[in-house]
Amino acid sequence: MIHRTAVYMMLLLVFGCSSDNLVADRSTRIKIRTDFSQRKDIPLNKAEELKLLLSENTNRKLNESLQFLYAYMPLNDLADYSPSFFYENSLVALKAKEEMIWGPQVPSGIFLHYVLPVRVNNENLDNFRMVCYDELKNRVADMDISDAALEINRWCHEKVSYQSSDIRTSAPLSTILSARGRCGEESTFTVAALRTVGIPARQVYTPRWAHGDDNHAWVEVWIDGKWYYMGACEPEPVLDRGWFTEPARRAMLVHTKAFGSYSGSENIIRNEKRFAEINNLSKYAITREITVRVLDESGNPAQDIDVQYCLYNYAEFYPIAAVKTNKDGFSRFETGLGDLLIWAGEGDRFDYEIISVASIDTLLLQIDKKPDSKGYIEADLSVPVVPEPLPPPSPELMEMNRKANIRGDSIRKAYISSWVTRDSAARFASVSGYDNPSVIDLIIRSQGNFSEIMAFLTPNSDKKELAVELLSQISEKDLRDTREEILSDHLNNSVKYREVPAGNNSDLYYTYVLNPRVANENLIAWRAPLSGKFERFRRMFAED
Repeated sequence: MIHRTAVYMMLLLVFGCSSDNLVADRSTRIKIRTDFSQRKDIPLNKAEELKLLLSENTNRKLNESLQFLYAYMPLNDLADYSPSFFYENSLVALKAKEEMIWGPQVPSGIFLHYVLPVRVNNENLDNFRMVCYDELKNRVADMDISDAALEINRWCHEKVSYQSSDIRTSAPLSTILSARGRCGEESTFTVAALRTVGIPARQVYTPRWAHGDDNHAWVEVWIDGKWYYMGACEPEPVLDRGWFTEPARRAMLVHTKAFGSYSGSENIIRNEKRFAEINNLSKYAITREITVRVLDESGNPAQDIDVQYCLYNYAEFYPIAAVKTNKDGFSRFETGLGDLLIWAGEGDRFDYEIISVASIDTLLLQIDKKPDSKGYIEADLSVPVVPEPLPPPSPELMEMNRKANIRGDSIRKAYISSWVTRDSAARFASVSGYDNPSVIDLIIRSQGNFSEIMAFLTPNSDKKELAVELLSQISEKDLRDTREEILSDHLNNSVKYREVPAGNNSDLYYTYVLNPRVANENLIAWRAPLSGKFERFRRMFAED
C-alpha cells in the first residue's frame, strides 16, 4: 500500500521537471503546489490512481491542471469521481485552449477558475465535455470569441428550454435528455457548453429580486479582459441583453463563485480556501458601499460577527449576504439603492436597523438587545427606482435573432417528438404484462429517459408491483435522468427487507425502504455496496 505522503512527493517532483508551464506566475504555482500537498483527504485508492496517471504523463500543463483541481475540489468530488474522469476533462480543456483561436488569449488565472473546472454548481458531473466537444468546436470554429459565445447559446437553446423543477440541479447531459430545466439548470448547462470550447464562463445569480418575489440565474462570459452577460438558453442578438436586464439594474446583489483559491481584483464577499464568492452587482446596477460597525455589550469592537444584509422578499427578511466583521468591528457590503434590514447577533444578543441605502451608508450596531414580547416591527420599505430602459438592438438584429430562435425551437421540438408515444408505451406495458395503467404514465413522464425506464421494467417483470411502486416514489426529475442500473440496485437490494420493518403496512415499506431518495441528492446505486456490510445485522433483526 502506497503511503499518501509518498504520492504527494512524487507529484511535486513531476510538476517540477519541465519549463512548459500552464501557470506562468511562479508564486501562484508554488501556492497551488502547497495547497495540493496539504490536501490529506484524497481517498487512498484515488491517490494511487492519480499517481499512476501522472507518473506516466509528461505533459506539464495537464499535470498542473490536475494539481489545481485536486487542490481545491469539494470533498464529495474527491469521493465520487475518479482521477481518470478529471484527467479526461482536463485533456479536453487544454485541447480547447490549443485549438480554439481565442485559447491563447485567455490568461492562466482566468483559465484555471473559469474554463478548467468541471463543476459549475451542485450538479452531478458527467462526460459532457468529452461527448460534446467536437460538435461545439465545429459549430464555432471560424468565429471570433464574441460571436462564438452567442452561437453556443443558440446551440443551448436548440437543446433546452425553461421549465420549473425541484432544487436538485441536473447534469448537463441529463438536461439535454429532458430538453428542459429551471434557470439554475439552464445556466449550469450553458456554462458547461461555453467552457467546453475554452470560453471562460460562470453562473451568476441574484438570490432574491428587490422589486418582487423570486430569484434568477444567468451566465457571464469573459471576452478580452471584460465580463459580459447573457440569458442561458435564451439567445439575444448581442451580449449584455436579456429579459432580466431591467430587473438586474434594480437588484441588491448579483453574485458568483470562483473555483479555487482566488486572488482577483473583483469585489470579494467571502474568500474561502477552495472558492470565493464575488459581488458582481456594479456591472448591472448603481451601487453604494455600506459600512457597518458592530460593538459588543461592553462597547468594544466585535470581531468575526456575521452581519446579515437582509432584503424583504417572500414575506421574510432574507439574508442576501453575510459579511464578517474585522478586528475593528467593521463589515462592508456593496449593494443597490433599496432598503435593507441590517442584523448582527451573537448568542441571544443582537441589534438591527432598517436603512435606505440611497441615503445612509454608515451604521453602528451594538449587540446588547434581547427579544421582547412585541414580536413585530413596522416598516415602510422601498425598492430601487426604475431606471431609464437601455436602448434595444437594431430591428435587423432583432429579426435575425427571432428567426434563429424559431429554428432552435423547431430543432428541440423535433427531438422531443422522438420520445416514446402513448401508444408505444401502452404496447410495451401490454407485452411486458403490466396491467397497471400508471406504467404508461410513468414511461411518458420519463421523456428522453424512456429507454432506461423501459429497460428497468422489462427484466424485473417478476417484481412488477415493486418496480412500479419504486418509480412512483421518485421525483419527476429522477424519472427523466436516472439510469436503469441505479433503479435495479434499489429494487433488487430492498426486496429482502420487505416484511421486516413494515409488517403488513406496505405504505411504510414503499415510502421509507423501497424509496431510493432521502432528500434532494443525486441518486446513485448505494444499496449493493452497503448491503454486505449490514448482512449480519439484517439476520439479527429478522430473528428479533
